[in-house]
Amino acid sequence: MAKRGWIVGASLFVFAAASGCGTEESGGVETEVAALHARSHLFTDVTFDHVGLSSTASPSRIDLSAKNPFFEDFGTNGRVCGTCHQEALGWTITPGFARSRKPDDPLFVFDGSDCLPAGVPNPEPRANSREMLAKALIRIDIGILPTADYTLVSAVEPLGCTTPASADDVRMYRRPLPASNTAFVTTVMWDGRENVNPPNNTEALIAADLAHQSNDATRGHAQAAADLPAATQSAIVGFETGLFNAQEWLGFLDLDAHGGHGGSRFLATDVLPGFFIGTNDVFSAGFTRTIFTLYTAWEPGADPGAPNGLAAAIGRGEALFNGRTFAIDNVRGINSADPDDGDPVSGTFTGSCGTCHDTPNIGNHSVTLPIDIGITTATPVGGLDITNLPTYTFMQNGTGKTITVTDPGRGLISGKFKDIGKTKGPNLRALAARAPYFHNGSARDLKAIVDFYDVRFHIAFSDQEKADLVAFLSAL
Repeated sequence: MAKRGWIVGASLFVFAAASGCGTEESGGVETEVAALHARSHLFTDVTFDHVGLSSTASPSRIDLSAKNPFFEDFGTNGRVCGTCHQEALGWTITPGFARSRKPDDPLFVFDGSDCLPAGVPNPEPRANSREMLAKALIRIDIGILPTADYTLVSAVEPLGCTTPASADDVRMYRRPLPASNTAFVTTVMWDGRENVNPPNNTEALIAADLAHQSNDATRGHAQAAADLPAATQSAIVGFETGLFNAQEWLGFLDLDAHGGHGGSRFLATDVLPGFFIGTNDVFSAGFTRTIFTLYTAWEPGADPGAPNGLAAAIGRGEALFNGRTFAIDNVRGINSADPDDGDPVSGTFTGSCGTCHDTPNIGNHSVTLPIDIGITTATPVGGLDITNLPTYTFMQNGTGKTITVTDPGRGLISGKFKDIGKTKGPNLRALAARAPYFHNGSARDLKAIVDFYDVRFHIAFSDQEKADLVAFLSAL
């Protein structure tokens, strides 16, 4: 579990002094931690990550005990919601965390293994949970709908599962999504399968979807024998939607000082009040490419400007994220090269990072918009690592068109060939704590993300621009 804010603050104070850093930095940490607990009646925890400190703010005390239903055991295999949603890891888990667990940890049972069915013990995670240990991936088993307009042609499974994939059981391996910042979600789960209350254009409907998901997760991942009571579902949703998680310090740079607006408190007090589902939708008349305004005081030309070189890099990265335009081509769900897909845009057009990450100061899409930018393909560009992921070839009924992917994504839920390979984009806050990235963990770090987009969309970032974007993404 994460260390509490005052402990971490004191520890960093000692580290700063021992490292010869000035008293301004070390004293700033103590002052910052005190302010975290005082501002706007928010309770705040601060945790270490590999680039500095992240924080979680909530209007209620952040209870990490079993008294909180999020950490209470309702299942039969020892898992709780918190098993795969750790505060110190961006409210998800990482490969390092998985490798730190003992072999009998509940993390490795059932779908924490590559192939094992429910109820089968997993005494050897090193042999049976390779995807969990390598990329912190959970196995997802979903069958093809009887009404689907496609069929499974073939499957290749490098993991050697004894039961082959079939129309009744297509196996995918996915990262657990963060349980924090759910107040901003518009799609519940990577494939949207928990958006069970259409059209999902209100916060109330999304809250109902989250409640449904809490029960499904308990019945599925934790193998509970009975549904959660409605009050328990509501308590879990209330806890999740009250968690605001963001990077607080990058190294010894306070991201909520010198005109910067990093940290979780700003999310809760300034970003949330202006959020609504559909805000700044890329297909709306009022869309603006200026998505992030957290560090405008550090962007090039700002007065008085960035306080140091790292802040200047963050400012340049934010300006690049907002302002760099490039050709967006063949993104299924936006402008597929196949006109039969019926996408809203025809042909290549000029866009930016904000085309797919349009929610202001959050970075997810503000409406339900599953898309395929090439992450699920069996041959991704840009150096993405899909080692050991299965590949599936599907054929559209009637046309003979085929597609080969490592994850059918939305297509398994909708039953539509045009949706195969589509997933949602997660919010971009608190990225630094939760590598690897993308739904399948194929990007090992933030540099790998930038490299992928650079190649996929022929952006031609310079090395300096890549470094600036990594600095900015690390500061979210």
